[in-house]
Amino acid sequence: MLHNLRSLHVSQNVRREAYDGPGKTTVTILNKNETSLLLINSYNQAGFTLNNGLKMVGPMVLFSKSLLFWNVASAKDINKDSLVLFSVLEPKLDLLIIGLEEDYEYEFIANLKKIIKDLGINSEILPVDQACSIFNFVNLENRYIAAALIPPKRNPLFSSFTIKKSNKKNPVTQSESD
Repeated sequence: MLHNLRSLHVSQNVRREAYDGPGKTTVTILNKNETSLLLINSYNQAGFTLNNGLKMVGPMVLFSKSLLFWNVASAKDINKDSLVLFSVLEPKLDLLIIGLEEDYEYEFIANLKKIIKDLGINSEILPVDQACSIFNFVNLENRYIAAALIPPKRNPLFSSFTIKKSNKKNPVTQSESD
């Protein structure tokens, strides 16, 4: 029975200058041969549709060629713990694009920017519709970026329309509009 025992040698390809101490987690990407970039085709209240047909439900973190679910319900849940992943990545991100589901007050955005700056991350905080466009554009430039996106609270198709009460007569019924 002992003659079937084989020794196993494991070597790690870790740069010594990148190691910060015991317990640092490393990730090996298995799909290195993947050549197509991930882009955002559309989004709605439920989530996002990517250019490869994948539909993601809820908040997500999107890199050039991979993605993760992001465990935040709204921008108010974003804190140092939910952003620490972006500060430990090697190599360091060129840019983190954060897409928020709705408009927030200046104070909230300023506090969020301070947390991100303290983590040493270059970032842009935008409404989710602008964040998707910027991610696609910068990703096509082959830069090392990530997007942390939260689906919008309102349907994006109708969010820019405002319904106003009209005092004009309706030409079909010849009555006042309600």
